[in-house]
Amino acid sequence: MKALRAHLGLVWTVTLMLKLLLFRHMVLNDYSWYGIVSDAAAVGLIMVIPACIWTGAWRKVTQTIAAVAISILWFAVAIYYSYYGNVPTYYTLSNLNQVGQIRESIASSIEPYMLLFFIDFVIVAIVLLIWRDKQEKRSIQWTISSRSIWRPRIYPMLTAVICLLVVICSLYSSRHIENSHALAKRLGVITYQLAFNQTNAMKAVQPSEEEISELRKQVQAWLESQNEPEQLLYHGAAAGSDLIAIQVEAMQNFVIGLEVNGQTITPYLNQLAAEQSLYFPHIYQQIAEGNTSDAEFMMNTGAYPSALQSTSKQLTGKLAYSLPRLLAQHGYESYTFHVNDVTFWNRNEMYPALGFNDYFDKPSFKNDEFNSWGASDEQLFKVALQNMLELERRDQPFYAHLVTVSSHHPFKIPEQYQMLNLPTELEDTQLGHYLQAIHYVDRQLERFMKELDEHGLLEKSVVAIYGDHFGLQPKDNPPEWVSEQLGIPYHETITRMNIPFFIHAPNVAGEVVEQVGGQVDMLPTVLNLLGITEKGSELIIFGSDLLNVTTNIVGARYYLPTGSFFNDEVLFIPGEGFKDGEAVSLATFEPVALTDALEKEYNYIIELMSISDRYTTLYPIRAAE
Repeated sequence: MKALRAHLGLVWTVTLMLKLLLFRHMVLNDYSWYGIVSDAAAVGLIMVIPACIWTGAWRKVTQTIAAVAISILWFAVAIYYSYYGNVPTYYTLSNLNQVGQIRESIASSIEPYMLLFFIDFVIVAIVLLIWRDKQEKRSIQWTISSRSIWRPRIYPMLTAVICLLVVICSLYSSRHIENSHALAKRLGVITYQLAFNQTNAMKAVQPSEEEISELRKQVQAWLESQNEPEQLLYHGAAAGSDLIAIQVEAMQNFVIGLEVNGQTITPYLNQLAAEQSLYFPHIYQQIAEGNTSDAEFMMNTGAYPSALQSTSKQLTGKLAYSLPRLLAQHGYESYTFHVNDVTFWNRNEMYPALGFNDYFDKPSFKNDEFNSWGASDEQLFKVALQNMLELERRDQPFYAHLVTVSSHHPFKIPEQYQMLNLPTELEDTQLGHYLQAIHYVDRQLERFMKELDEHGLLEKSVVAIYGDHFGLQPKDNPPEWVSEQLGIPYHETITRMNIPFFIHAPNVAGEVVEQVGGQVDMLPTVLNLLGITEKGSELIIFGSDLLNVTTNIVGARYYLPTGSFFNDEVLFIPGEGFKDGEAVSLATFEPVALTDALEKEYNYIIELMSISDRYTTLYPIRAAE
């Protein structure tokens, strides 16, 4: 037992190396030699440093703390990766204060193997407790001698080890890779954080006036390169209308028109798609780390979300050029409605940054305890309608942005609202829960739209309905199994990231618009219908009006590697660069050969998102209110 205590740091180092292999196998599914070496070098460096600085008990304490911290990090990353499919950064993990509000989703993502990250601490603790003798009981094993604090013990061998480990970490972090997924696997979790933070610090430097001017010229050149027709289709078709945007939680497009066990999943949205709205079936999510809040950001700015941290956090204290501010120039007031606490995803900072006149969050709604989020979509629509009617009585043009939450992961809604009679194979599965939740939301949307119609608001409003991001988690829903259960082709990436977009507008007949697009394209499309242009304002939109383009390309990041994009025909996903990437047909899901044209689009989309990132860093500081 004395030997165990004497070499506790070595024990932790060995078990950390074993857990490192477990992590790369179970989480990253990557066994590359350079990745393992980089990971091992970072772990070794962290465990060697205490041995160089402290002696005795201080060394044991600091190495134990380091081992626990690394294990917690891997545990947290494993859960995050299971849920989001990406390695989180330091900025992502700094949002752990939000865990309580998504505890159901987090709990459902924990798998038994993740507990192995702590098994060594349990075993060592049990061994020490069982085998300690009376002499050990009388002694204070963890006494910290003042003479041992900060006592140098940097021997030549340890110095050489540290130098070697630093060199290894530096070599592996120096290679430039746009693909953050590949970069994280190459560097490992710890070194990836250091490399990411260094990149973040470089990009966070406030640009000079000359750089700002040059950036605006680049953006203007890009805008002018878009071949916009002289006569815009639908331009001003709904001029003077109010605007209601409904962002539906986790709504994927495959549910539109879907029947299961003879039952229609979204009967009302099917009706909208068939005859009562402009329906865009080929829209793809473009959210980044901020998830739902990123979808809100794109709808209200037409810019790409941040690649560095959640955009909502980046907006702290800023003034964003946005839809609410543009509409304010035309006499509109803007309000946003969300049943969650406004501090979730830093919305208490994001909403003022976007220029909303006010927001309605958790205290504004009756908590009918629909799920862990609290109030149901029924309550959301009820409160929103009341406020819209008040604005209507004041003859005040308005923009209302509603964010639903009843169909949030893990999609378990109260039994009394589960109206579908699903086959046995789907009972108590995530797919089954998802279909029940989406069916509930569809009924609430129908009820809300009917109430708008009854109060005379529907005939004078543009209503945009869209999904914020995917719902079904890949690990719980293998595409082959989903295809078998639903009788539809389901691709693990293309179908999963395909979200629906509807626009119901006065004087606009229903039509299915086949143009491929993304979430940055929603704002310019809506503005065209309203007859409002952003030209001449500070707002720069990085998307296209889907009613007036015949070809399009939209970038994606975070859930796909940076440089991924959807064009009219394919999804392209890079490897460490273009040459080792892959293209897949949107129509057939079959591989497509790489071409020079695709490489040009790859370079274009990286530059476009880079320009968008630089543009959003130029948002000025918001004046104190």
